[in-house]
Amino acid sequence: MTDGPADAEDLSAPFGDAGEILRLVVFFADLVDSTALSTQVEPETYRLVVGRYREQVLRVVHEYGGQIGSTKGDGLVGLFGHPIAHNDDVGRAVKAGLEITREVSRLSDQTQRRFGFRVNVRVGVHCLAPPGAVVVSDAVEAEIRDDFELEARPPASVKNVKEPVIYYRVVSEHPPVV
Repeated sequence: MTDGPADAEDLSAPFGDAGEILRLVVFFADLVDSTALSTQVEPETYRLVVGRYREQVLRVVHEYGGQIGSTKGDGLVGLFGHPIAHNDDVGRAVKAGLEITREVSRLSDQTQRRFGFRVNVRVGVHCLAPPGAVVVSDAVEAEIRDDFELEARPPASVKNVKEPVIYYRVVSEHPPVV
């Protein structure tokens, strides 16, 4: 193994034939307070509601061109930009998040009528989100500000991150320009 200028040049050379760098957009959705809920309702009811929530998230993420990268309990990680990249993967992830919050709100209404409790979801695109909201980091905001109405939020402390994180709540999608 050698160290020197030749090694540095090797690192900057394209890998094989693929000289394109693609950005992966990470999307995370989870049910708010689901662990506590699991101790308060019948297991069959909990499994039914969480199963319906998971179906909705899977369907919406796939509709917007994302893939589910990981599932743990009620948390689902969606990936946009792989294996197929689109020039609007960030917007696709945010649109999926908005649709999921609407779908889970309807699921919550049904759950309230049938079982007497509500459920809520949080969706993060590149950062954490409060219940019932989609939020994006400042890096994502710069790319979607023309397509979505955004609300600046006070910087938040995040575990294992030294400085508070700047983020924005996504209020709605702007109507398409005709």
